[in-house]
Amino acid sequence: MIAQDVLQNSSAVINVDLNAIINNYQILSGRSSSADCAAVVKANAYGMGLEHVASAIFHNTKCKIFFVANLKEAVALRSSIKDAIIYVFNGLFPDQIECYLDHNIRPVLNDLSQIKMWQGKAEPCAIHFDTGINRLGLSDQQTEQFLNSETNLNLALILSHLIASDLPDDADNKIQLNKFKKITDALPDVPASLCNSAGIYLGKDYHFNLLRPGIMLYGGNPRALALPQGIKPVFEIMGKILQIRHLETGSSVGYNALWTAKKPSRIALINVGYADGYLKLNDNRGLVFVCDQIVAVIGKVSMDMIAIDITGHEFDKLMPEDEVELIGKNITLEMASEVSTLGHYELLTSVRDRVYRNYKLEADT
Repeated sequence: MIAQDVLQNSSAVINVDLNAIINNYQILSGRSSSADCAAVVKANAYGMGLEHVASAIFHNTKCKIFFVANLKEAVALRSSIKDAIIYVFNGLFPDQIECYLDHNIRPVLNDLSQIKMWQGKAEPCAIHFDTGINRLGLSDQQTEQFLNSETNLNLALILSHLIASDLPDDADNKIQLNKFKKITDALPDVPASLCNSAGIYLGKDYHFNLLRPGIMLYGGNPRALALPQGIKPVFEIMGKILQIRHLETGSSVGYNALWTAKKPSRIALINVGYADGYLKLNDNRGLVFVCDQIVAVIGKVSMDMIAIDITGHEFDKLMPEDEVELIGKNITLEMASEVSTLGHYELLTSVRDRVYRNYKLEADT
């Protein structure tokens, strides 16, 4: 057995379907007949693996523009994709300027002090205008000051971020759209970007020049509605049985004896815990799929393992090393979200590096 197989067998595995990510990009990109489409690959491509995901999108679609959260992510992305346009949402600090320039990375400037730092440089940048979310971006006062001043910037993009794009009827969407239109009217020659994944489905008025999908690329859904037609699931997470134990009535499982056997029982210990991203919100309530059955997690989630109750003849053939589905076709992202109370963003980005990533990418035939 080669070393890679040994390592894969030692941990939980996330199987990532890169073809599904490519499909989802094409579906989202196709929502606009005029705007280009970027890809948001921050947080290790939402837990799927930055290098593999970004490379698959770059080499198999028309996507040339990527967004990450910070400069560390951007430098890692640049090492694998030499020709992409890379923007960093978090802006820049004074000691980062040379790194941006050396790696041909574009900062998203979020206040007037950052704009001042970038003044006079030939290299492109973007400016984030806050239209109501009150996170990063120029405030209304700073926006007015910027629009009424002369600047020496190679301004390649202006952008803002929607508060409630996951709620199509929310009044804030229209308010932000109108505020952003006033800014684009004042900067008519600069490409503009407003919508994230859910924002794409608010309609063409929100599309401007560049779409910025994130969560839907990975099969996640920011909306309470069903996933849009054509968006495919992207991944499955599989654990392995470490050991099977027989318990007498009254025996407890795990820390603090959160679960106690009410009859003679059989349990299986699975090689995933909160250090892998299977968080403690699943204590005594998580679900897995094995032997064509949905099975409950029992007891507390430990750092490195969970326990499931496999009492019953339907589980008689289970053995150590057999696989158990944690999220996939049977324990869907929606089901995992409902049980754990975690959103899709949290479930995706909580997958830790210790989980082995296995990638599927089939060439076009």
